Amino acid sequence: MGTYRQTVVDLEASGDEAAALGERGRAWLVAEGVIRPVPWRGDVVHLAGPRWREAVELVSWDWRARIKDLEEEPGGEVGVVARPAVFHSDLSEAPAAICPHCRSADPAVPREAFDTWHATGAADLDCPACARRSPLPHWDWTDDSLAFAHLGFEFDDWPPLLPELTAALGRELGHRIRQFACKI
Repeated sequence: MGTYRQTVVDLEASGDEAAALGERGRAWLVAEGVIRPVPWRGDVVHLAGPRWREAVELVSWDWRARIKDLEEEPGGEVGVVARPAVFHSDLSEAPAAICPHCRSADPAVPREAFDTWHATGAADLDCPACARRSPLPHWDWTDDSLAFAHLGFEFDDWPPLLPELTAALGRELGHRIRQFACKI
């Protein structure tokens, strides 16, 4: 069956600021009532808060539209990823890298740069069209399907997040954000 994951990714957070920005974003989501901390096995997890309905798009046929209180959770945990990661949407084929300088698309998959990113949290790509070198996180990908970033907020099995929520979270963080959805 799998888990439906939506991730709001901070495209500009550096590795040094990711943890602090992650806590700031989580605190904002709690203050807005979107999520709430819940003690769980000696730790704390974050589940739907009292205002979760205002953050999602509910359709009448969805069982979550009938929830009147939080006796049943409308989704899974909300986690913060504050480390170098590759965030993506469901990929039907490998996306092409789009140069941040000349906007040309390169369909070659830069596996070596991917491996370096995973190992170190930093990697650069050379554009075959304009020969300029740029950090991997600065590149775009066809269909906005991929991002290399240091910070993401993962909403597991939630109804579709409203664009207004993701935009407000981006304003709180002070950075450009992108939302991804995939089945894991």
